[in-house]
Amino acid sequence: MLNFEDIQRYFWGSWRIMNGHADGLEFFDLSEDGFWQSFHAITVSLPPLILSWIVFANDVVAFRPETGTRLSLIGRIAFVDLTAWVLPLAVLLFVAPRIGLRSRFSVYVITSNWGSALVNWLVVPATLIHIFMPTRPQFSLGVDLVLNAVALVLTYRLTHVALKKTYAYTTAFFAILVTGYIILVVVLQSVLGIAMPEPITLG
Repeated sequence: MLNFEDIQRYFWGSWRIMNGHADGLEFFDLSEDGFWQSFHAITVSLPPLILSWIVFANDVVAFRPETGTRLSLIGRIAFVDLTAWVLPLAVLLFVAPRIGLRSRFSVYVITSNWGSALVNWLVVPATLIHIFMPTRPQFSLGVDLVLNAVALVLTYRLTHVALKKTYAYTTAFFAILVTGYIILVVVLQSVLGIAMPEPITLG
């Protein structure tokens, strides 16, 4: 089982890598056990994720009550987020040998999982602003957009260090990954009948 010191170490390693320091990899357990343990990052992410799901559900119910109950909406958006986290990694498992990532797949998954957990906590301020300043949706959206833009940059840096490839390779890989993620989320939301409310809130 992970303890608080382990989580701190992995978060610090993620932060080091996101700032371009390859020595951040030294803070991770890159063994097979560390690979499977890295999926505990989903559990670590649950508090900020659940908060964003509740906010999302409240917004949808307020603007489009016909979409469903709060509980059903929370369940559906949770399914979307968790599927969008795990499914791309499962797909990557099968294509990694074909795109020259066989030796870096495990490292990428480990660092990506913990990096995603760190990012989920870093964007919490946007969710809190949305909750405590409901009359200023444009400000909330602006903060959300800025934080998510910063998160993209940090995640790109992490990806570059984890893959240990050229910038051209990393850019192409990251662009495909982000595009696939967006398409997957949009398709799942459409299938599950989740309507984005106005004002838009990004989870």
